[in-house]
Amino acid sequence: MNKDAQANKLQKITVVTAVLNGRKFIRETIESVLSQNGNFELEYIIRDGESTDGTLEIIEEYKDRLTVVSKRDGSPQEAINAGFEMASGDILCWLNADDLFEPNALSIAMQNFEKNPSKDWLYGRCSIIDFEGNRIQRLVTIYKNLIGYFYSRHILLCENFINQPATFWRKDLWLKCNNLSTKYKAAWDYELWLKMSLFSKPIVVRKYLSRFRRHDESISENQFETQFKEELEIGKMYGKPIHNIIHEFNRIKIVTIYKLMNWLKAN
Repeated sequence: MNKDAQANKLQKITVVTAVLNGRKFIRETIESVLSQNGNFELEYIIRDGESTDGTLEIIEEYKDRLTVVSKRDGSPQEAINAGFEMASGDILCWLNADDLFEPNALSIAMQNFEKNPSKDWLYGRCSIIDFEGNRIQRLVTIYKNLIGYFYSRHILLCENFINQPATFWRKDLWLKCNNLSTKYKAAWDYELWLKMSLFSKPIVVRKYLSRFRRHDESISENQFETQFKEELEIGKMYGKPIHNIIHEFNRIKIVTIYKLMNWLKAN
């Protein structure tokens, strides 16, 4: 089906969530997805890694409105890839089991795809919240909003400014990118953005579409040094020497800032 024909039919969006022992936040995450309304169909797929903390019991309460598969996997990427293999949506995204969509996020995304039938992906804005859901690290959010205000692949090769929970793409583009890599522990989303950038420029949505949660058990909290090191590795595969030099500077800068923020929080 060509893109003009797609624009004239009711589109379906597939949201995938991978979870393992996510009882603390999974209900809030699920409700942020299922509460979305708009001129689209919603398919919600949860891939559970055989949780033992009551997560599945919570998910089962919503079983008539979503699809759940509980099966052991080797990594979050494997679970997300498996979820997208099941997906029948025209538009895809994933939402981590501790993150949230803003109200009307999916409707805003779909409207932008309808207005831009030649574009294959988009990113929006994302706030950062803590365990209790309070907004934190507002300066980090402002910084990412500024450098991502206009899309530039040159800037993306020097620093990852794209917010994963606020990013959506057409299924055709996902198939071209051939799944998430399982090589990385923390930066697999950055590689996906760089793969996507080879095929299409994204739509930039200057609205808040999601909330990203930082807490003591999150990858971004515990593995931020690994994340930024991996992003530098990935950038070297796609960029030129000048991109790599700037990226290394940005890595040192960001790691130093995060360490300082952690020190201030602890003291």
